[in-house]
Amino acid sequence: MSTITRRALLGGSVGVGAVTALATRSSYAAPGVRLTAAPTTADWTAFARTLNGSVFLPGSSQYASTKLLFSTRYDGSTPAAVVQVASQGDIQKSMAFATRYGLKVAARSGGHSYIGASAANGTMVLDTRHYAWVTYNASNQTAQVFSGAGLYTVHNTLAAHGRTIPTGTCPTVGAAGLTMGGGLGVESRQWGLTADRLTSVNLVLADGRSVTASATQNSDLFWAMRGGGGGNIAFLTAMTFNTHATSSKGIFSLTFPSSAASQVLTRWNTWNRATYYSRWSNVHVDALGNGNIAVRILGVVNAGAEHTAADSLISAIGVRPTASSYRQLGYMDAVRYVGGGSTSSRQGFAGGSDVIWTLSSTVANLILGAVSARSRAGRTGSALIDPLDGAVNQPAATATAFPWRDHTASVQWYVGVTSSSAYTSAYSWINQAHTMMAPQSAGAYVNYLETGQAASRYYGVNLARMAQLRQTYDPNRRLYSGVTI
Repeated sequence: MSTITRRALLGGSVGVGAVTALATRSSYAAPGVRLTAAPTTADWTAFARTLNGSVFLPGSSQYASTKLLFSTRYDGSTPAAVVQVASQGDIQKSMAFATRYGLKVAARSGGHSYIGASAANGTMVLDTRHYAWVTYNASNQTAQVFSGAGLYTVHNTLAAHGRTIPTGTCPTVGAAGLTMGGGLGVESRQWGLTADRLTSVNLVLADGRSVTASATQNSDLFWAMRGGGGGNIAFLTAMTFNTHATSSKGIFSLTFPSSAASQVLTRWNTWNRATYYSRWSNVHVDALGNGNIAVRILGVVNAGAEHTAADSLISAIGVRPTASSYRQLGYMDAVRYVGGGSTSSRQGFAGGSDVIWTLSSTVANLILGAVSARSRAGRTGSALIDPLDGAVNQPAATATAFPWRDHTASVQWYVGVTSSSAYTSAYSWINQAHTMMAPQSAGAYVNYLETGQAASRYYGVNLARMAQLRQTYDPNRRLYSGVTI
């Protein structure tokens, strides 16, 4: 099968006459007519003629490259087609085409799905990376972010106006997927989740209708788009956010002796919940693969407060760090520092999460036990503990689809993978960690989706409402995200 682009159709390599002949022999039906046969090359060709964007089919070099996600684990995935959309009209036409031929639609922005959902086998991938504008409205200090924009683009564009929004740190993560799952990051304690800064969203529904959702318009959809996860309920095309002023950052890193690890975790949590919301920090517990573990705290605070904040934390923990570092950076330099640069290379990894109610010594020892077991097995891996307090706790658990408003932290289990044979061991360890944590785990963070997990783990008290909205707006389950609601 070949690549079909609008430029090729109109510009020469596939002539209009050839397309007309193909379309004449095809079953490309009128809108609203459901066909049971899979679309042929001719059907795809006729469809591509209607788009501003491009359609890439299996067998083409463009298909092979555009279907690739951030995780190299899914390089062998075979979606039915990759549609690079260039307008909202393209998305609406794609929904109609998918309905006509019974295709599942997978949304792709940054392509960081932990389970490869945005290039799932047999799906029609709607790739929004060419639909990625970011604009700033100085009159009301809001930003409009289109669904294909990555986080670095968002920060870099808004910082030119001295404004920003709270997001995660990875520069190539899509703003749309991050926001729909909630959005944790280094400013979450002060400004809340990325989703908490939304004022409205533009959506294309599974039936092809375009709607706007906000607190006063289609409020049920607005609720779902704030924590319900990417690719569920409706296809997000653009988001409008309240912004806040950028500021220079102070960053500190503290490494503690592993012998004090339990004390570090519990007292970090106590300090964190009592300190200023402008102070954010998380804990990295790493399996070194030699039977040992390493414990490190990364802190991001207002510039000039890095030493004061770190000293306060060290005093609360009651153990001196074995190593420490401090720096002050301008806003964009800080974005690049915590994100590892302005872009990120594709890599293999395995990941999952547990959301915890509290970080008692019991919970701390469970986390440390899981990481230590990984190290004793001669393998590496990490538990990354991110706070869920501060401004994240202010809305009620049912105020948005993000249910973890009364909880202490998200524990992300993460393993970097360099060979396909290593995934079995990595996921076995993550599942063992889940089993160990089960009595203390409230659920999981939907942006760290895992195969085979029940939807209740991601939505908690909000599952019933999510299920009702899915049935209302996508009864035929046209949209595919990898989580069954």
